[in-house]
Amino acid sequence: MTRAALLQLLAVALGGAIGTLLRHGANLLLPRLPAPWPTLSTLTVNLAGCFCAGLLLVWLGQRQDADFWRAVLLTGVLGGLTTFSAFGVDLLAMLRAARYEWLALTVLLHVGLGLAAIAVGWKLGQGLWPARA
Repeated sequence: MTRAALLQLLAVALGGAIGTLLRHGANLLLPRLPAPWPTLSTLTVNLAGCFCAGLLLVWLGQRQDADFWRAVLLTGVLGGLTTFSAFGVDLLAMLRAARYEWLALTVLLHVGLGLAAIAVGWKLGQGLWPARA
């Protein structure tokens, strides 16, 4: 393994540690309703992650060192922050409790609002970092 690859690997690990600490902080700060209700912290971090991903995609598109920062910020920080597995656990709790209306609403919120958050982040990123001619 080259020195550059090793440094990138360590940077991704550090980014992941930061993301998981942010995720844990969201769990501690946001109210948790008893199952089978949707988990606010999971929705919040997934929407924040999607928004940040939209911003970062624009910013990264203009950088020479984009591969490094993509690995650190998208794979590391946002990978540690957002969580599809927790989303699945939430859905299983709703399914087992036969709360189908909450299950459908939760899927709609995560997917629909996640897509909207990426689009808003992307649009804001284009305003912050306009494409160079």
